Amino acid sequence: MDNLETALKQAAATKPAELMRNVCLVAHVDHGKTSFADSLVSANAVISSRMAGKLRYMDSREDEQTRGITMKSSGISLLCEPLLINLIDSPGHVDFSGEVTSALILSDIALLLVDVIEGICSQTEALIRQVIRNGQVMILVINKIDRLRVELKMSSSEAYNHMALLIQGINSCISQVLGGIVLEEDTWEDIEEAEARLHFDPAKGNVIFSSALHSYAFGCEDFATIAAEKMNVEKSVLIPAMFGDFWIDSTGSIRDGAAAKNKATLFERIVLEPLWKLHDLGLVENDLTKLSDAAKKLGFTLKSRRANEAFDELMRTWLPLPRASFRAVARAPNVRTTFNAQNRLDHLTGNRKDHPLRPFILQCDPESMTIVFVVKLLQTEDKSLTSRRAICRILSGTLRKGDILFVLQQQVSNKPASTTIERISILRGRDSIPTDMVTSGMVCAIDAEILLQNTTLCDKPDCPSLKIGSQTGEALVRVSISTQQLDDMDDLREKLKLLALLDTSLKVMELENGELAMITAGEVHLQKCIKDLNDLGLVDLDVSEPIVPFMETVIEDPNLAAPQIAEQETDCRIREALHIKLRVAPLGDVVVEFLDKNSALISAIRRGEADQTETDEFQKKLTAVCVENLPTLKGSYWYRKPKELIETMIERIWAFGPERARSNILFNNVQSYDRDLVWRKTEFGVRRYDQALVGGFELLCNSGPLCNEIMHGVAVIVEEWTVDEEDGAIGGQMMSAMKATCSAAAKKTALRLVAAMYKCTVTTASQALGKVHAVLSQRKSKVLSEDINEATNLFEVISLMPVVESFSFCDQLRKFTSGMASAQLQFSHWQVIDEDPYWTPSTLEEIEEFGLKGDSPNHARGYMDAVRRRKGLPTEDLIVESAEKQRNLKKNK
Repeated sequence: MDNLETALKQAAATKPAELMRNVCLVAHVDHGKTSFADSLVSANAVISSRMAGKLRYMDSREDEQTRGITMKSSGISLLCEPLLINLIDSPGHVDFSGEVTSALILSDIALLLVDVIEGICSQTEALIRQVIRNGQVMILVINKIDRLRVELKMSSSEAYNHMALLIQGINSCISQVLGGIVLEEDTWEDIEEAEARLHFDPAKGNVIFSSALHSYAFGCEDFATIAAEKMNVEKSVLIPAMFGDFWIDSTGSIRDGAAAKNKATLFERIVLEPLWKLHDLGLVENDLTKLSDAAKKLGFTLKSRRANEAFDELMRTWLPLPRASFRAVARAPNVRTTFNAQNRLDHLTGNRKDHPLRPFILQCDPESMTIVFVVKLLQTEDKSLTSRRAICRILSGTLRKGDILFVLQQQVSNKPASTTIERISILRGRDSIPTDMVTSGMVCAIDAEILLQNTTLCDKPDCPSLKIGSQTGEALVRVSISTQQLDDMDDLREKLKLLALLDTSLKVMELENGELAMITAGEVHLQKCIKDLNDLGLVDLDVSEPIVPFMETVIEDPNLAAPQIAEQETDCRIREALHIKLRVAPLGDVVVEFLDKNSALISAIRRGEADQTETDEFQKKLTAVCVENLPTLKGSYWYRKPKELIETMIERIWAFGPERARSNILFNNVQSYDRDLVWRKTEFGVRRYDQALVGGFELLCNSGPLCNEIMHGVAVIVEEWTVDEEDGAIGGQMMSAMKATCSAAAKKTALRLVAAMYKCTVTTASQALGKVHAVLSQRKSKVLSEDINEATNLFEVISLMPVVESFSFCDQLRKFTSGMASAQLQFSHWQVIDEDPYWTPSTLEEIEEFGLKGDSPNHARGYMDAVRRRKGLPTEDLIVESAEKQRNLKKNK
């Protein structure tokens, strides 16, 4: 081991960029990443090859080992002469998508693992999209192929057809992702070239067939090498025909049209038939004698005494998993050329072709300027905030212990802070190897006082920082957290700050009442964060029930006539000093989606930091979207409004919503009031108390009329506003008057709650299908589809479930189905709840069906009242249902 550490230190300091590869493993949960990583790690004798696929070496946390899922990314540097490979294992669970993003930023090559039976799952599609957008090279690993024979008893022909369809489906998924990118970026000429580059084909060498559990893997060329000698055919001729509709005739000639002539393909004959025989002997029949004889024909002598162990020994010796994987990785771009291809640098430099760091990153020269990109913070041994450790990538130059580097900022104005590199470590899974120097291209860990996630360290202070968006899970589940001992609250506050630095998916906030709150990506992520706090020494914690946010909105009501819409105008008068007349109207789904997509630019416009060209372009697009969609909202103020009026109102936007509620707009429709435009400064300026009116609008956006939740997709249109500026008392009443008027106007429209929704994918056996639907129905889920996977004979039920209903869902599902069903929950979207929370039966038919009080459950009302009770707001709950005096039946004699 000492010799290996010495060799690693030397390689990290001297390996040229051409001989370095940065690789990450990505896959849907439970598709075999960590087991696959075990075999790669065993190539450097870090663990025994016998334990590969079983030890889960890269899962260092106790809860990772207990649950059997990866929760954090971990890295290891491997020597595979002449290459140095930095390998990163990433989580598959959707709650930890921020960790996957970090792994992809660090790497250039993505090994995409797909379970051969489960095939393309929800997270697989999301990962393909993310890898293509980031510009990494993908290598497909079709994992668990032993299950086709051992569990499903497939013949070689059935297995070949199954894998061919799987590769075809993945290529189709890639084409769909590319089509979406092309539509967004309008680059039609590049799609065919991108498809040719990204599509998987075993003959191209970018597909590996593997069984991580048994530690074997192969590509087409492994068997082509063996078959070329026996068939007396050139290997170069054989490889293109290895996977496809090709067969070999009696003369030894390769022909196509195997399916039409009912012939076995080359892949069946050369690859699957001998493989299946070995699987039968070792894993089905358990015949050690025959397996040993087969091994001798291949040139191997088995030492194991049991058939299943002998099978593993033979396969990892004959078709070692590291050999096939490292061969495919060696063909992929090295750490220097990866930035030349596919415009990967555009993501880092914000599409700036003149970025001063760009040429240095492209050269990746160890003698050049030092550029270090900090991606992910780690926990140090002292578990404090004073010294920080981070995983980083050396983009240029050579990093040495003791170097003083500058922490670059996005805006180059003041001189950035400097920090000293206190320690450099080579990644080693659960451990690390301290070293004094690492060269360009390396992924390593560094210790320094000042380190921030997704920042750049450089030895020159006058450069702008590199930038990349951190894609994390939607923060949906909030809990209040406190300690049983008040003296420990300061310690809890510090530990939460540390946790928020280490975990980008976690948000920590201090509420107005002094409570500390954690907002996490989901139930599993919440459990991980509480376990992290326990590990930091905080054991006696009081954690509240999970709180899920809602939003409030107004929708159009097609039943309203024009006079009823006109009556939605709302007046507010305070003596003769103030008069406000306004209305509230919906913005419609398309406009809201457009505003959400551009929320970052809207924030910049509000702060006055946006580029004027970008602002003008955004205004033009917003006008086009509103002109096209607003007049179609039947039953709203906008219905059939002329194009000119809407264009004028977009020009006169008073303000956009505040930070958490950007998709709301305050319109200035006061005829006699010209003011500064939100788009640009004018000569008009603003009136006194103008900002108080905007403040009242923001209060509404942050606290809606239903249950004080954030408003979403709401337009407030101010028709009249007169104020006596000489009245000194009116200034203090203006904001609350505006907020009250907006709330009153909103109550005249159709108010609705907006709920966060999970896409729920349940895989179940047919005999448990009824129980699955029963559990989904209890959780108020809407089933979208129900299909059978012909490979597994399992049903896949896809539904939409409110996040608020999802807690303990997986446990309940396992309990009701006796473990025959499993579920994957992934945030999908925000959805308006159709039910009116204030609905009561009004027509004769409704009274006959639902009774006078509307006895059927109103889910929207239930959610609203639950939030109101939590916030201490009044509800209309009946405390006493029957007020008659209760009579004592005891008879005194």
